[in-house]
Amino acid sequence: MVERKIVIYGFETSNNLKVQVALAHKGLDYEFRTIDPADRSEVLRISGQFLTPVMVDGRTVLFDSAAILRYLDANFPDTPKLYGGDRNEQWEIEDWERFGRGPLAEPMMRMVHARVAGQAVDDELRAAAARDLEAALLTLERRLAGRTWIVGQTMSAADITCGAVIERLRRSGALPLPRSCPAALVLAERVFARPGPGPR
Repeated sequence: MVERKIVIYGFETSNNLKVQVALAHKGLDYEFRTIDPADRSEVLRISGQFLTPVMVDGRTVLFDSAAILRYLDANFPDTPKLYGGDRNEQWEIEDWERFGRGPLAEPMMRMVHARVAGQAVDDELRAAAARDLEAALLTLERRLAGRTWIVGQTMSAADITCGAVIERLRRSGALPLPRSCPAALVLAERVFARPGPGPR
């Protein structure tokens, strides 16, 4: 019998971080193959598109971090769930997952897209992005009042998605993380402190 081997292709983005945290949380071993963001030919060859992460699990090839997290929940049912224990919890997790991919990530992505398009990331753009980031973090801060996790009693895709965006901002220094949002920053620390197997 051939051992099952999950391979992730990517580089350090919040979406790649998210998939690695989810794999570790589920206790799944994987190999992370770092690609050069300027040369995406291998990702294109494998998946037919340019974005990362790309996951290969046997004959299954998936891109998009949200799709990968759903695949992991569907195909590894004996591991910790990412989308809750009932329908209402799943809906709530998905709402917060969309928040992480939308309002929380958008200020950073606005700057990334400008840079990739060859536009200047000037003080005005940076200040507007910082204001929007703080507004999103304050929304998350209000949600976390009296809570350890965004939804329910255990870490979910909502925490992983939001935590990965915050952690990527912390690592990159692209935008300041405001002191007005301590619970959101602690959430990211909690998400990235989770033990588990990692890349081989």
